[in-house]
Amino acid sequence: MTDQGFVLAIETSQRAQSIAIRTHDAAVHEEVVEADDRTREDLLPAIARRIDRVGCMPEHLRGVMLNAGPGGFTGLRMAHAAAQAIALALQVPVVQVSGAACARAAAILSGDLAPTDACWVALASKGEETWIARADAQGPVEGRSIEVDAWEPGDCNVLVSDAHLPASWRALAERRGIRQLPLRVHASAVLAAGLPMLERGQCTPPEALVPTYPREAEAVRLWRLRKVARADGTPA
Repeated sequence: MTDQGFVLAIETSQRAQSIAIRTHDAAVHEEVVEADDRTREDLLPAIARRIDRVGCMPEHLRGVMLNAGPGGFTGLRMAHAAAQAIALALQVPVVQVSGAACARAAAILSGDLAPTDACWVALASKGEETWIARADAQGPVEGRSIEVDAWEPGDCNVLVSDAHLPASWRALAERRGIRQLPLRVHASAVLAAGLPMLERGQCTPPEALVPTYPREAEAVRLWRLRKVARADGTPA
């Protein structure tokens, strides 16, 4: 980055949404995105507010990073659309940061996890199934959606999860002596996890940006089933 350069991080995967700017002097400035009012969209206005307050110029942006998910469908789509538009308009790189890496970074920033510690991250549960990935200093292992019987914690004894983790998962963690931490992800954590990736050039072309979904969207699943039913003559 140049002396005037700054980077932008976007976190909209959960209900508490935010953006953050890291300026050339390593100062981090975070802004809350108002997500409760469904009559207006506040992501791009929040980015503009913070850039204006910090005194940065859009043309000095050096990169965009965002939580790639899993998380809320609408929030992820908004973040990816915004990152794509900004990257194409200003010709800057985009870094997609796994939701597991963001969750681990947030736990480190809060002091709940040491920088060298690994943790499991469980997100986007549905029924008894949850998306889970192991995250460490080398980056997260690719996540997968499984039921609790298929989970093998190994020697990693910390679990970060959102409020929707099934009781069966929490009970197993308690029996195994696994420390459980609540998910408190925010844009500063996206910055912390994404900056090393930006420096290593681990970027995604804007036109290839796609959120990480834990499973097939319910609307798509139902559409696919109806299509199959029509093809074989079964009433949809």
